[in-house]
Amino acid sequence: MSFSFDHSRDPTVHYDPLADRNIFLAPRRADRPNTLLNCRQADCPFCIENARLTPDPVQQWPTLDSQDWKSRVIPNAYPVVEMKSSTQGSDNADTYIPTTKSVHASGIHEVIIESPHHIESVLEVPFDDWVGVWKLCQQRMKQLATNPEIAWATLFKNGGIQAGASLAHVHSQLIAIDRTPPTISTKCQQVIRQPNLFKNILFEAESENRVVHTYKSFVAIVPSAPRQPFEVWLIRNEPSCFLHTEPHSQMEEVARFTQQFVGALNHLIPDASYNWWLHQFPFVPSLLLDKAAAHWHWHLEVLPRIAPIAGFELGTGYHISTIPPDRAAGLLRETGSWKESEQPRHGS
Repeated sequence: MSFSFDHSRDPTVHYDPLADRNIFLAPRRADRPNTLLNCRQADCPFCIENARLTPDPVQQWPTLDSQDWKSRVIPNAYPVVEMKSSTQGSDNADTYIPTTKSVHASGIHEVIIESPHHIESVLEVPFDDWVGVWKLCQQRMKQLATNPEIAWATLFKNGGIQAGASLAHVHSQLIAIDRTPPTISTKCQQVIRQPNLFKNILFEAESENRVVHTYKSFVAIVPSAPRQPFEVWLIRNEPSCFLHTEPHSQMEEVARFTQQFVGALNHLIPDASYNWWLHQFPFVPSLLLDKAAAHWHWHLEVLPRIAPIAGFELGTGYHISTIPPDRAAGLLRETGSWKESEQPRHGS
């Protein structure tokens, strides 16, 4: 039996009234190239010499008109979301009502090419250039935050085949949407009920020996209920809603953590896949969620993809892990990847 995808259809959002959840239907994603295990530099669209194969950049580091760019942001050719045309109208994120009918999946989906060279690991990116990647992300987030049609945005990386990567060349993605995801709404509601929640999370991590490393402005911890062995959160140590409002100097700490974590994970489980994603506050919060703003700490969650997510997890929403969180934190610390005086080791 054979079938074909309808690649002409725009991305849409579909609502499941029984589970009270939405799914994004993006038919053009089926056309994505999948050359993770057999990608030659000559064919790689993200290499600088093949820039003609990708859309024009919307932002670059160090400058938009730089020919010798270090990192760049381009539109995703296989988007999960797209901005509506002026004739399609606009949904207000605060008044969105779930419906069994599909609606247009409105937003912006972009790719962050993290190096002009054909490398596959963030550990191979020179540290100064890696800091530039995070500063570039800051710049793009600042631009998106002013767009009245965008309610929330995230950065995420799929590192490795088990994490959903389809191209080997180092890259991450940015998706900005017209609504606040349920995960963020739930966290905001928790913070409203417990204004000191983030401070308590950091305090308990310290008292339970789950702190992996402390930076000037951030703390890296293993959460109390990790979904996978060696899951780590990088949490801003003071209330702060957004990545883009932080001083550029703090991006050095984020860059250092992400390279150090990948180095530590590779030390424990060579070539392990992982995902990370940014959880920041909504750009356009509702009147209810706005009460959480003064107590929000934006954070980066990093989830190794060590064990498969199988039937029990999918059927119940419960995750299963195998290493106690304090033990996982100790093993990560013992790798020696967190020394400030040393650059993260290279290789994958």
